[in-house]
Amino acid sequence: MNKKKMSTAEDASVEAAKRYVQKQLKLKQKVEQKAVEDKLKKERHAERQRIKAQQRLIAERENRERAERKQKLFEEKAKIARQKQIKRNVFYKKIKDALKNRRSGFDYCNRGLLPRIRIAANGDFTSVGSSLAASGIKVGDIQQSGGETLFTIRKKDSKKAIAILNKMCYNYRITASFGIGRTLAFCAARCGLIIGAVASVISMNILYGYVWRIQITGNDLLSTAAIEAALKHADVRAGQKKSNELLAKAAAALGQTDGISDASFEIVGTTLYVRVLESKDYVERPVYACYVSEYDATVTKLVVRSGTPLVKRGDVVKRGDVLISGDVYSTSGELLYTGNSDADVYGTVSIGYTAQIPATGIAFKRTGRKSVKTVLSLFGKQIGKATPPYRSYEMNSHTANYDLLIPLYVTSYTYWETTPVEYERDIDEAVAAFAESKKQEFKFVGELDYKYSVAATAAGMYSVHLFLTGELLISQGSENPIINA
Repeated sequence: MNKKKMSTAEDASVEAAKRYVQKQLKLKQKVEQKAVEDKLKKERHAERQRIKAQQRLIAERENRERAERKQKLFEEKAKIARQKQIKRNVFYKKIKDALKNRRSGFDYCNRGLLPRIRIAANGDFTSVGSSLAASGIKVGDIQQSGGETLFTIRKKDSKKAIAILNKMCYNYRITASFGIGRTLAFCAARCGLIIGAVASVISMNILYGYVWRIQITGNDLLSTAAIEAALKHADVRAGQKKSNELLAKAAAALGQTDGISDASFEIVGTTLYVRVLESKDYVERPVYACYVSEYDATVTKLVVRSGTPLVKRGDVVKRGDVLISGDVYSTSGELLYTGNSDADVYGTVSIGYTAQIPATGIAFKRTGRKSVKTVLSLFGKQIGKATPPYRSYEMNSHTANYDLLIPLYVTSYTYWETTPVEYERDIDEAVAAFAESKKQEFKFVGELDYKYSVAATAAGMYSVHLFLTGELLISQGSENPIINA
């Protein structure tokens, strides 16, 4: 018995020793496995960091190359502008050099129509004047300058005056002559200016009697192009003479246009102002042979203006199912004809998206530098050009209307220089903005429910799985219905 007990105790101790060894082996394996997993995790992390660093270097290099290309293009444009300015300066200098010695463009003075001469005599102007006056010679513009007496006489008295000066032993010389020829030349030289001024006044008065621009306001539902087309169809367009008949034709044209309940017309300067009042219940809608579902959805609302509904609220439809039909049946169920249908069908739709959203964004901030440029517009033709002075900028424009005699518009462009600044994006705000963009894209009505999950990628991006659920217009007009089996 004692031997059996000892054998049993030894077996138990051996089993315990085996279990302990096995336990230690398992612990050792777990430690080794954890060490291997940690090593692999560190290697994967290092690999992701390396890939991210490489991608960052590639992005920086591409941004640097893009900036260098923009800078090179900007410098080339600036060089061309400087060359053009140098050519203009050379041209202006030639003109200034040619005209710098011509104060008025004429080398004579107009002194009347009768022929006269200007004489300069060496002597006292009192003696010269009294001697000529005593002989009945009319003297004018007597001046004393540097020991000489300058005076003007009629040309027919020149022989008598020269004889008197010779008798007084005065030296003399004729400095200038005047008469009708000089006067005519004076007038002819300024004839172009006078004709141009008269022509400008006449042209402005003639142009002021015409309509050169049509401005339409008050239209929200109807497009401006549709209203302009209605006016052109009634022969109301720019370039026509102002008249009550023109206003009457415009009123008749818009009075027969669908969607306009009233309109007023006024001509101010050379602009015809058209102010329309749209019908509140007017909606320009096309009609189709039938309406099919554009999505897999659950029908929530039907607005049937014409046609036969084939579904009801709560029905589950698939994409391509016919919702509204234009078929007209007899009381016996026989198809009589296929007419037009007009309806709106709404349903609850669920849409899933996967998008890659960058972890960082770029915001443009103003540097404080500003530039203002002005452009004129006359008779629809632009005078000047507003070239942006900065590579990155924000712009605002303001147009002033000087439509008093001629259709003149002055547009002022204000440029603010901006610079890109990188910032860390809030992923929740980015997903909310993405969901809002999808709501605007698909025109969801009412509240839009969305759920999403986000996972970071090795490329510094967020992988977003977005699931949208909401009500939207699911009906789509079709001329060839395709009924799903």
